[in-house]
Amino acid sequence: MAQETEMKFSLFYANDQYELTTEHHKLLESIKALPDKDSLDVHIKGYTNSVGGENYNLELSRKRAENVKKELRAFTIISSQGYGELGSAAADNRRVDILVHLKRDHIPVVGEIVEEPIIERKPTIISLVNPKKGDKITLSGIRFYPDRDVIMDESREALDELVDFLKNNPKVKFKLIGHICCGDPMKPYKDVKNVRTGRTNLSEARAQALHNYLVKKGINKRRMRYLGMAFMQPTGKGDEYDRRVEIEITSVD
Repeated sequence: MAQETEMKFSLFYANDQYELTTEHHKLLESIKALPDKDSLDVHIKGYTNSVGGENYNLELSRKRAENVKKELRAFTIISSQGYGELGSAAADNRRVDILVHLKRDHIPVVGEIVEEPIIERKPTIISLVNPKKGDKITLSGIRFYPDRDVIMDESREALDELVDFLKNNPKVKFKLIGHICCGDPMKPYKDVKNVRTGRTNLSEARAQALHNYLVKKGINKRRMRYLGMAFMQPTGKGDEYDRRVEIEITSVD
């Protein structure tokens, strides 16, 4: 960004599709990892090719842009919009373009819609001041590499909070519950592949990875167990919320 005033990313879609794929999420994760979000703004433009009716294609392009916008709400969004069909049936026209600019270089356009970033304060493990059986919380801040059960280094602060909580509450027993996003609503029990191992058990593998980390940090393995729920408990809030590991208190002896 020191030399360029714009970065452009494109997500390509199969015919008639608007849901985000695993490959889309990989690209979006790289965008979300950009530093200095306060200095950037994002323009999202959805398109289709010329196959299908004009009104249908306009709505399809809007859905594509809207799904991408939901994933990038930590940025200032300027005029996220579906533009309908481009001039041919070419597959490359089925896409969403994401343009990232430095805010200082933005030139306002009449009619543009500016959406301020949403910074959501998610509850953390330390909010369980008096833990009791049945308490459940998403371990926000603990992140994994896309399609892998490997915890990212940026999770360090959240991991330290979890370890401190468990050491300060030695009577707490719990389970770690892994979930995936982007599952098949018709087969919610079907997990996705962990590319590190090749096994189709990513939700369980991520919960197990956290379990193993806690054991190495001195947490007695008899206090905990882990399981994967695949796509059986979606939040209804979008992919970012569905990709998660939760902790549930099973007893306080």
